[in-house]
Amino acid sequence: MRLKTLQQLQITRSQFLRPYTRFPVNRIAVEPSAALSPVVPYVGKTGFTPTDSFYKHVSHETVQIDAAHWHLHVSGLVSQPSNFSLDTMQAMSAVEMPCTLTSITSQPNNLLIGHALWKGVPFKALLDQVGLRSEAQYAQFRSVNGYATYLPIDALEDAVLAYAMNGESLPAEQGYPARLIVPGVYDYKMPKWIQSMELVAAPSSGHYESRGWSAEGNVQTTSALFTPRLREVVNGKVLFSGMAFAGTRTISSIELSIDDGEWMPVPFTAAERGAWTRWQIEWQPHAPGDYVVKVRATDSEGFTQPDSLTLPLFPNGSSAIHAVVFRVSM
Repeated sequence: MRLKTLQQLQITRSQFLRPYTRFPVNRIAVEPSAALSPVVPYVGKTGFTPTDSFYKHVSHETVQIDAAHWHLHVSGLVSQPSNFSLDTMQAMSAVEMPCTLTSITSQPNNLLIGHALWKGVPFKALLDQVGLRSEAQYAQFRSVNGYATYLPIDALEDAVLAYAMNGESLPAEQGYPARLIVPGVYDYKMPKWIQSMELVAAPSSGHYESRGWSAEGNVQTTSALFTPRLREVVNGKVLFSGMAFAGTRTISSIELSIDDGEWMPVPFTAAERGAWTRWQIEWQPHAPGDYVVKVRATDSEGFTQPDSLTLPLFPNGSSAIHAVVFRVSM
């Protein structure tokens, strides 16, 4: 059966007026928009997550580092072990890379995701400086606070040692003076406050890996609603907006379901590799009351998020769908 579009959706509301429980909510005024709208706190006017709104981990304290006494030590299976100060790195040829980061503990009711513009030195440029030996297969990373992780060298093709974020110096909360940025993996594979990089034939276990979490750290396909927010009251027309993300895989479809009805396709523009796909669409309900909207995504490998609100995080991350209850007041 052909899927209906949101514009074609008709809802019978004979059963709809559930008890009108009042919640503390914010009101929004929906205006027609051809362009994607900023959504606080996830997306600013530039299209990136504002630096001061970017998610932060609470599992470890922020490390304060004086860059004058910091350097990145590169050693192991290289021809010339070297130290790189922040000044040295900033003097090297730099790249700017839009990249979406997310935590492996992110889930629909606790969304830990952000999209930023990262500037720094390509990982490959550092390898060119030190001379990688043929037997090296992995890069082992260690931070100032002792945090450790690793990745295969092949997975670091597009990696960047970033020292700037959204056009400004990397803040301490995001890893100043430098952190690793790698498209397509969860953030526990991108250490902050990075201090050393050792090129090895076989890696030692890392902080998360030793606790049973995925050794690869590949991002699972996910999606989320930015608007409306949970228990929000909307006057009349509803603006559905959100994101879908599948790491370095592309998003092939995004769908919405209202009140457990059929899944309906949402138009979107494909994003560049390693970036989330944003989408939005307006919908005119036919009656006031409480509604439930769900979103799901399908990636370029044919995987579709299962219709489940609760899926285990451990050990690979979750692809649970996101659902939001909201209220229409007409």
